[in-house]
Amino acid sequence: MIRNIIVSLLFFFGPALLMFVLRNMFFFWKLQKDIKQHQPDIIDITPQKAGAPSHFFLASAIAIGLISAYFAYSQLTNSNSDAKTEYTPAHINAQGELVPAQRLTRPGS
Repeated sequence: MIRNIIVSLLFFFGPALLMFVLRNMFFFWKLQKDIKQHQPDIIDITPQKAGAPSHFFLASAIAIGLISAYFAYSQLTNSNSDAKTEYTPAHINAQGELVPAQRLTRPGS
């Protein structure tokens, strides 16, 4: 149970952190490009508001994280296929014939 929650949190925060890193790398690249293109003669030291991420970016990061966490958790807790089938390995029967491996449904499931 704890493992499932930890993996779900990883799949929630992983895409969001990746998107934030990519966003900051893009802004850094854009800033470097602007600095190289425009070398101002006058240095403006007026404080400016820090560029906060847009609401759309935050909402998309949270949505992608939630979707990833949901799919990871659903795959970890999916026991439908394992609970209803039984694996029989390959063997040789009483007549000396090779019987291949099979997945048989359990009776009463």
